[in-house]
Amino acid sequence: MRHLLALALLLAATACDRKEAPAPSGSSATETLDHPVFDEAFAPGFTITQNGTTFAFRTEDVGRVDLPTGRLAAFDPFVEFEAEPFEKELPRGSFPLRLAIARSGDDERIALAKIAFSDARIARWELALVEGQDPATLKPGEFFGYGVDSGTGSFMDEAAMHAYAGRLRREGEEFSDHLIEAMEKTYVHTRSWLLLPTERGTVALFSSGYGDGAYATYFAYDAQQNLVAAITDFGVIAWR
Repeated sequence: MRHLLALALLLAATACDRKEAPAPSGSSATETLDHPVFDEAFAPGFTITQNGTTFAFRTEDVGRVDLPTGRLAAFDPFVEFEAEPFEKELPRGSFPLRLAIARSGDDERIALAKIAFSDARIARWELALVEGQDPATLKPGEFFGYGVDSGTGSFMDEAAMHAYAGRLRREGEEFSDHLIEAMEKTYVHTRSWLLLPTERGTVALFSSGYGDGAYATYFAYDAQQNLVAAITDFGVIAWR
């Protein structure tokens, strides 16, 4: 793991394009949900069985993410130094970061990463888009998301992203080693996370489900159309 992530940091000189990819699907239509488990996955005692595998969920409250500008970015932090933030401007402030951990046997995966703006029940959701993305251009089963090649996703304010990228460029391998060592402190078989404070907001890093792929982020709303959360779905639970 150390060699892989350090190598990715040293070689990444330019950002890769966000990927437009098929949404995850199960092997049987009867086992693929018609809705995401954005609420259920964070509820105590939630379990679900898909394709013969039972997942027991629990929530990891890992801390708070500071969003000084309200411009949120989500990308592979070990391959891209910076990425275009989402078009929608979010509330400014400090908000809880919660991870939905799916356990099957001795295997634990981060299924969902959520910045919570309220605890209201989710009534609807929409794809989080960056400038120039038009959901009307998507074919059935496609989404806009970001590509992961290091097994790691992230959330960070645009200001924190610039601070993060600057430190990567200045410190190179020394900083990459620091990040890897810090993530190892939270490692549980197949997943880890890190909250890294900067002078301009928080950098949140976390393992991405089963690893590499393309993953979508959503904005979720309550019945009164108030923003509830920003959620990245790492495709552990299939839905359409």
